[in-house]
Amino acid sequence: MSVVAAAVIGGAVVGAGASMYSGSKAASASKSAANTSANATMAATEMQLEFQREQLDYYKELDALPREYREAALTQLGDLYTGDGQNQQQFIDRAKNSPIYQAIMGNKKAGNDAIMANASATGGLRTGNTQRALYDSNINLENEALLTAYNDQIQGLSGLAGLPGYEREIGNTMGAMGTTSAAGIDASGQAIAQGQVASGQAWQQGIQGAGNAIQSGVGNYLWASGKGLV
Repeated sequence: MSVVAAAVIGGAVVGAGASMYSGSKAASASKSAANTSANATMAATEMQLEFQREQLDYYKELDALPREYREAALTQLGDLYTGDGQNQQQFIDRAKNSPIYQAIMGNKKAGNDAIMANASATGGLRTGNTQRALYDSNINLENEALLTAYNDQIQGLSGLAGLPGYEREIGNTMGAMGTTSAAGIDASGQAIAQGQVASGQAWQQGIQGAGNAIQSGVGNYLWASGKGLV
């Protein structure tokens, strides 16, 4: 083989090698860039998720006390309507010990004094009607006091059971966290996929370039052979 032929073939080999090297470097760079982009996306996603976690913890903390009151109130109301007589008696006892009951019953003496004064003025102090009036007045007053205090307990528990919470905010935040996580994973996956495609294309270009170099070298070799340069 002549020097010219050797040079032609050598040039083709060098050209093919250079093309493969260039393709390899480009493929590696594409993968590296894709990984960097994916990592940056996941880092940004994690930062956003951390903020949302803090927001979720904040809402849960705000909801803790109202939820505790709601659950306790619902338990007491449930015991009142579905429990035994002991539960109802406890409600009655609490009603009798309440400030409302005591305040209403504080009018008992004034009512009795009014009845006695009226009976004395009308000459009926020692009659059975006076005793009946005292009895009815005291019974009616006690019933009013007990019913008022009892209903006040029910209204108070109903109010606690209906305290507004942060369930909607908690649910929305959890939903947003799911969306953030899914978006981050999707964007990261797309970056990796695009990098793989670009890497494959770079390899393909390198291989194609190497093939072209060899094909050109073979053509040049044949041309040189035809000219008698081999």
